[in-house]
Amino acid sequence: MQHPRRHPAALCLLIAWGAAGASSCACQPAPRTAIPVLHAARAAVAPRIDGLLGDEAWRAATPTDPFVDTLTGAAATPASRARMTWDDDALYVAFEVDDTFLRSTFTRNDDRLWEQDVVELMIDPDGDGAHYVELQVSPTNHVFDSWFDARRVPAPFGHLAWSSGLRSAVSLEGTVNDDDDDAGWHAEMAIPWTAFATVGPGTTRPSPGASWRIALYVLDARAEGQTGVGWSAPLVGDFHVPARFGTVVFD
Repeated sequence: MQHPRRHPAALCLLIAWGAAGASSCACQPAPRTAIPVLHAARAAVAPRIDGLLGDEAWRAATPTDPFVDTLTGAAATPASRARMTWDDDALYVAFEVDDTFLRSTFTRNDDRLWEQDVVELMIDPDGDGAHYVELQVSPTNHVFDSWFDARRVPAPFGHLAWSSGLRSAVSLEGTVNDDDDDAGWHAEMAIPWTAFATVGPGTTRPSPGASWRIALYVLDARAEGQTGVGWSAPLVGDFHVPARFGTVVFD
């Protein structure tokens, strides 16, 4: 997707001027622009796909660093993290999103879910920037899935006829599409390794120790516009930047 309209970045707050004219600043943490690495542990028992994230597999999984502004790598809202685990059958991904305004009015799979609240991942198994998949799940548990031969090829939305076969579930702390304040939502998905067998030249499940390039994003609709955060900031106004995808190592 293209980068959404965002709120202005938080600025350093001037605290005081000293007698000599010195100043100090209460600043956000330094932007995080290095490509992140996540070690995904193999699950002894696959998590139940119910959106609740209470399974032992998730308790044992290492969370990502907090998601950041996709243009700068600076701290940003909504506060979001993800976890991953895997077994012989599937890659399992869970998102945790703090969100006070839950919004998704789409009613069909493969609608333009990215225009409102959604969690999104892009997966490039061999890290060559080609034959990568895009997967999204909305707070109403609608799914968008597609894959691309190369960056945004074919335009505009890739191979939409393809189906990943992913299973997903969500849990909401609030009510979607009303005007009351909400607290957030969780999304959970199981992506079968068989999905990648039909993408480009095809890929099998990873062996222990292998690494794949994976991007993770959250899009947040707000009354005054939309914002987006990511695990690895693409640093440009487009999420389709395979060279900036994070690295996931399958332990």
